Amino acid sequence: MSVTQFHRYRTYFERVVTQAYFPHSTGHPPVAIQAEVIGGVFTRISKGLPDQSVCNFSPSLLQTDKHKLILWRSQPESFVFRHDMKYFYYNNTPTDLYIGELLDDETIIGGRKLRNNKHRLSYEDGRLFINPTSKSLMCQFVTSSYASKWDNSSHVMVKSPKICVGEVNEFGNLTDCIFPQIGQNMVDGGSEKNWCFYADGEELRLLYSTIPLTIKTPGKPDRTIDSQCLKELTGEHPTFNSTAPVKIGDEWLVFYHFKFMAHEIDRRPYLLYGLSCYCLDEKQTKIVRMMKEPLFMGSTNDHLITWTDSCGNDISHQPACILPFGCTIENEEELVMPLGINDCFMGTFRTPLVHVLGLMTKV
Repeated sequence: MSVTQFHRYRTYFERVVTQAYFPHSTGHPPVAIQAEVIGGVFTRISKGLPDQSVCNFSPSLLQTDKHKLILWRSQPESFVFRHDMKYFYYNNTPTDLYIGELLDDETIIGGRKLRNNKHRLSYEDGRLFINPTSKSLMCQFVTSSYASKWDNSSHVMVKSPKICVGEVNEFGNLTDCIFPQIGQNMVDGGSEKNWCFYADGEELRLLYSTIPLTIKTPGKPDRTIDSQCLKELTGEHPTFNSTAPVKIGDEWLVFYHFKFMAHEIDRRPYLLYGLSCYCLDEKQTKIVRMMKEPLFMGSTNDHLITWTDSCGNDISHQPACILPFGCTIENEEELVMPLGINDCFMGTFRTPLVHVLGLMTKV
């Protein structure tokens, strides 16, 4: 073929043949792009975090009269694997909880450990709330032997995740901790996670579970609300509370998450989380509206931690998760919600509240 013929055929191909589109990556878009699609902004929190920690995630936000308090989980050391592929926190240093003030969407000031004492259990999934009776700042969190050397312990009570509740004093320290006798919390081998305490006027309530939707109030019978409509989105996948109900007008806004195993053509199966929401009526007796699709999905296109053996061989990945444990409404019109991404980093999601409510349908 002559040079003239080559250019003639090449020109014909470029002008007539439609180029096929090949995506450069699989999976859901990064959280920042998902936030833009909703009409909001995701800003990564990068200032005021512990210098020595390798990961900061699972944030909870609480707006008080004067401050916007944030609580989060911090992982001081990475994981290490044993000969039998069981993994532990390096130097037997499990995760801690930190508390500080969210100055702006990317900055935390006054960050400090919630508990300064050395411990062998992992502290996880902290949530802040106000005790309506004493008006004191409270914190709930999960204790477990996850990835700690106590995982080999014969103490069944220690091995299972349990909810611990305590008061946060004026110095940012957690005091007077107890394990409430609710559900399986004081049962050997029983597991409890994802409770959400919240104040409703002068009463303290507990959003105990999502499916079935159960609300507990001290001294009163449990309230069970039909939440089967949520299965239109979650199916039979495990579904959990994310945030406590937040009052918006004459309704209560609640975020929840679900998880399942996902498959992509260019990676091994991994655990994927979805985040969505619904609204309760003013008296918290029924679901009045819900999203029929996820608000956010975990993304492998965000930073995803890979676990390797001592030779650098890929063993597994952290879950592709996106988890909030508290949110607030600013000026009655803007949702502010910190998100923990892939158990790796966290940031602040901000969007007009109507953008979220507009995605819901009446039940």
